[in-house]
Amino acid sequence: RDLSTGEARSQLQWADGKTIKNEVDLQVLHLLGPKTEADLEKKPKAAKARPAPAEKQKAAVVENGEVGTETRSLLEQLRGEALKFHKPGENYKTEGYVVTPNTMALLKQHLAITGGQVRTRFPPEPNGILHIGHAKAINFNFGYAKANGGVCFLRYDDTNPEKEEEKYFTAIREMVEWLGYQPYAVTHASDYFDQLYTWALELIRRGQAYVCHQKVEEIKGHNPPPSPWRDRPVDESLLLFELLLDMRKGKFGEGEATLRMKLVMEDGKMDPVAYRIKFTPHHRTGDRRCIYPTYDYTHCLCDSIEHITHSLCTKEFQAR
Repeated sequence: RDLSTGEARSQLQWADGKTIKNEVDLQVLHLLGPKTEADLEKKPKAAKARPAPAEKQKAAVVENGEVGTETRSLLEQLRGEALKFHKPGENYKTEGYVVTPNTMALLKQHLAITGGQVRTRFPPEPNGILHIGHAKAINFNFGYAKANGGVCFLRYDDTNPEKEEEKYFTAIREMVEWLGYQPYAVTHASDYFDQLYTWALELIRRGQAYVCHQKVEEIKGHNPPPSPWRDRPVDESLLLFELLLDMRKGKFGEGEATLRMKLVMEDGKMDPVAYRIKFTPHHRTGDRRCIYPTYDYTHCLCDSIEHITHSLCTKEFQAR
């Protein structure tokens, strides 16, 4: 087939450029004939409409197919009421917030600790080098805190020990600082492992969690059937969970048992897993235990422990 000059050059990298151009011109002349007067006539350039000064200031930012906020600096966009987030202590005013008889008393304690200050967090998993999406999350969480006189935690979500390495912890901290931010505190999900285990036992005692033996493929997907172990006696689940905690007893292998929470998430996922078995020593806690908490269980509780006022996530985490 006939090739354009650019295509020919890309395929004939070592050929003489002038020879290629002459050959292409000859072939075009043979196919289309000589240029007419209309071809040689210069076409007038269409004048571009210039927006008024006010329109320039209000030019919308188009991102992911949606019209965003006005063209302003990040801090301007994140300051004050720009994003219409709840104020610290007014979490219960947000859509879908579940209010219980304890809510207001707990929020009062929360405000006493934070002093009404905005608290956010950037919670990466230390299993690789950060990408451009992480940069957006860093700017959003640190930027919102800064714009509202608050603080932002750097919290490592270190619940998958087989994928995490010390070099990633160091690289993540360096990248956050390279972007111009200093964390209020550097924490780890593993800092709270003991507290998370204690709460897991409490959930079992309340009948809100149970030890399950279904395989991963059996519990995936939208609205899976209930586990046959969902109504397992509390004492039995407590005993089995205590056995899971101790690697030395080795009662179950990986994938043979999990701790699941009795709840249905927004996306139809039923009874998400809270703990699973992993025979991999943790870089901070060693091989003291062989079960590790999942994201679904850990993340919101760490936010609560650290009194995070705004847990800013992308939409795929909404159900969590």
